[in-house]
Amino acid sequence: GGIIFALNSNSIFHNLSEMSNISAQQLLEEFKVLVMKADGSAEGKLNTLKGMLLELDSLPPLCMETCSATEERKFAAEVFEYAVIMSINNLDRDSFQKYMSCLKPYYAHYARGRTSDITHAILGLNLLYLLVENRLADFHCELELLTDAEKALPTVTFCTQLDKHLVVGSYDQVLVAASNPPTKYFNYFLTSLLETVRINIGECAAAAYTSISIAAATRLLMFSKQEETLEFIAEFYPAWEVDTSRCEVRMNSSMRTAKSEEIPSLKLISQNLSYATELERIV
Repeated sequence: GGIIFALNSNSIFHNLSEMSNISAQQLLEEFKVLVMKADGSAEGKLNTLKGMLLELDSLPPLCMETCSATEERKFAAEVFEYAVIMSINNLDRDSFQKYMSCLKPYYAHYARGRTSDITHAILGLNLLYLLVENRLADFHCELELLTDAEKALPTVTFCTQLDKHLVVGSYDQVLVAASNPPTKYFNYFLTSLLETVRINIGECAAAAYTSISIAAATRLLMFSKQEETLEFIAEFYPAWEVDTSRCEVRMNSSMRTAKSEEIPSLKLISQNLSYATELERIV
């Protein structure tokens, strides 16, 4: 075939192309360096590496037990790990999801016990991505698949603590945690998470207030500058009226009415009375 796995002490396989005999391991190292530098040319190296992986029968979905299967699977796992990091560097969520899906079979069956910083970061990135997407059931399923040692990793405990803060609505704690992530690769998803949190706060504020001072809105939305608050309102709540002369924001009354109408008050009162009647009969 186009690719063979050399049975030497380094267990390196070679791309025997017409151009030159380039070591696949050397190509991987070059790809890793480019990814760590956030160099745009990394994608070209990745495409070449993916072409090589297609020639290996030991990889999913075939999973044939060849004499060099272990080294080939380790090689493939590293390729997809750095492809995941490349996606984060490129701020490409779809690409992240794609390469994460490619990597999961290796983590599930072939790469347990790996202790590299990149592996630890990716375990946390997967969980953080699920939190940002509000896929809480998937988040807890993925968490259960981790070993006790993996659950104790800083990148994983950060996500579990973040989940707890979100569940109880401790958005101030979410902000504190987001300001000090265990790895820089978390910043991309944390930016999206904080944006979602602020949108939720804005919806609550619109349902609760007719107007609010710009200073109070800045504290409520957890911004450090009023300019950031005004930019956020302009982007996500253009219907709000900003009165700079009075330094206040007037909420959209139609949103507040709609939120109130979503609550079936009469139905809830009827149910509570019914429960009280049944409890009285039981007692």
